[in-house]
Amino acid sequence: MPYRWPTDTDFVPRELDVLDRHCPACGRRMHICDHRFRHLHTLEGPVERICKLNHCPDPHRPGHAKAQSPEIEATIAPPHWAIGWDVSCWIGHRRSSRHWAISRIRAELLDAYRIALSDGAIGQYIHRYQGMLAARRQDPEARLRSTKRSMRSSSRSTAFNPRRGTRPSLWSGS
Repeated sequence: MPYRWPTDTDFVPRELDVLDRHCPACGRRMHICDHRFRHLHTLEGPVERICKLNHCPDPHRPGHAKAQSPEIEATIAPPHWAIGWDVSCWIGHRRSSRHWAISRIRAELLDAYRIALSDGAIGQYIHRYQGMLAARRQDPEARLRSTKRSMRSSSRSTAFNPRRGTRPSLWSGS
């Protein structure tokens, strides 16, 4: 069942475009042929994601028939979810590491972030989160990439600093 947003929800618009606007077949600059709108919850508030779909301007090229979506789209939220990756990880961490009850997770999401989800929806997100963790544990290459990534991020100055209390922002590039 689709998520029902309150009518008075104030969304922050986030426009996404493909990284390379040149057609891979002919090299011409692609045109925006359509927009895809999607609403989702993030820890920073409700977001309206506006994806600019592109296609080749030449109708005789194979790139004209199929629109290209922005590559970064999947890094913000999985398809068909009402929450972003940040909320999914927040829920998964509270459930898996801190062993919070679903009712406590729901109450904290509502109090701290104004995200209203049902117990069933939170249960589904937890199930998906656990499935992703299990798949990652089975893939040795993913573990190696994760270890390398965490080693790189621990040496950066933008990582969490308990003395300053700073964390990097998810939307820092926009």
